[in-house]
Amino acid sequence: MTNPYELRYSIYQGAQSRLVDKFNIDHHMWQEFHYWKREQESEGNKVTVVPPIAEPPAFPTHEQVLVEAEKIYSFVQQSN
Repeated sequence: MTNPYELRYSIYQGAQSRLVDKFNIDHHMWQEFHYWKREQESEGNKVTVVPPIAEPPAFPTHEQVLVEAEKIYSFVQQSN
């Protein structure tokens, strides 16, 4: 049986994991696009394609993790 503190910590870890996974995916996409763009430009090609992510993503903050954890907790508490 899990006590409330363990449950909250588990939800926090899940939220953190989700946000870090999203960060890693977004960062990879951003990085791959810029590698490709530099390669194209080094070959003399003009790149006019809009990047999938304009700015490099920021690592999730504690506050963002708390917001995500609240979403998960609210879902878990639903009685439907």
